[in-house]
Amino acid sequence: MANTHSETTPTVMESLRRHPLMWKPNASTLEYITTVSAAEDAEIGSALDSFKTHGLDGDAITKENFPLPTLQAKLDQVCEEVHHGIGFAVVRGVGKNVGTNVHTAEDALLVFLGVAAYLGDVRGVQDRQGSVITHITSAKTWTVPPNLRHGIHTNQPLQWHNDCGSEILSLHVRGVAKNGGSTFVASGWTIFSELMLVYPSVVEILQRPTWPVQISGSPPRHILMPLVTVSSGKIFFAVDPGRLGLHPAAAVAGVDSGIPELTHEQRQALDILSAFATKNRLKLDVEAGDMVFVNNFALLHARDAYVDPDSDEGQPRHLVRLWIRNSSLSWPVPESMKAPWEAAWGPKGDGNPTTTKAGRQVVIEKTYAVSPSPEYKKSKYSAGSAAWVLEDSEDVDA
Repeated sequence: MANTHSETTPTVMESLRRHPLMWKPNASTLEYITTVSAAEDAEIGSALDSFKTHGLDGDAITKENFPLPTLQAKLDQVCEEVHHGIGFAVVRGVGKNVGTNVHTAEDALLVFLGVAAYLGDVRGVQDRQGSVITHITSAKTWTVPPNLRHGIHTNQPLQWHNDCGSEILSLHVRGVAKNGGSTFVASGWTIFSELMLVYPSVVEILQRPTWPVQISGSPPRHILMPLVTVSSGKIFFAVDPGRLGLHPAAAVAGVDSGIPELTHEQRQALDILSAFATKNRLKLDVEAGDMVFVNNFALLHARDAYVDPDSDEGQPRHLVRLWIRNSSLSWPVPESMKAPWEAAWGPKGDGNPTTTKAGRQVVIEKTYAVSPSPEYKKSKYSAGSAAWVLEDSEDVDA
């Protein structure tokens, strides 16, 4: 396991302070929107048409079979910005110009996968069912009460978190809210630097490998890991408050689950971390059609509550979520944070995680949901958790 404290030295911190990730939300130089021209948009339409002639499904999309020779230079800059710059970017203008042949939800997904392939050549799974795509929305057809759904499937706020396991969080905005529903990002590096000056004890607590993260509902299992790690000259965050401690639905009266409760100082550290994230938050300027890319190791994100448009006013708020990694530019993941990472990418990071079936390890079969399911399947462990969904162990029938 990487030594999380030895790298937090004055010399290393001085180097980190000069990094572009040490941004403030009011910085006048904070430019993050890349606009696609009409000609580049038409090029995307041509790439879509070309890909569809191969008779392949979305899992087969690569830069090679979704050619964007003109737009590639811009997307390379976006990729560099996300990995080595300020850590996030918005690509705007896809599908807005005549010539882009996006007519269906499936076409829209293929375009998203095609553009995203220029930032990451590997796609991760977001649960044990192999979901590569997650639809973040609150569909009007769902009859399951919001309190029995995951937080991303309601219109309620989402607290500051990382999508633990993801490297580059990618979002395609299909619809925006009537009111609220803003996405906020905050630089974990800026937060870390400020905490080091004001609350160094909180930084030390966040770096301790003593945070109980539940990884199975039945039987209740957990791992201990830090929420913040300084490794290879970088600051890594893995914060998902909904996964810390024992989930209420997994508790059995009179039975010790073995999963520790958070201590008072841990809860206090989370509160302070959240306060500093809010202090340094930036509200993303996004509109329908935008593609958002976020360095999930370096930035935290959150959402406020929202109200959807009425049925006759337009589409509801709807984000399509994809996790990608770039095998050339990927940050070296510290051992202390490997558990959620391997669940998404597999031990080799090649996008082929495994699960246990009939006593043997098999590669999880990937699925690509084009649209939200018309009926919501109530989750046993619904919670405010935004990602890395809690499930039962592979050898338990759910």
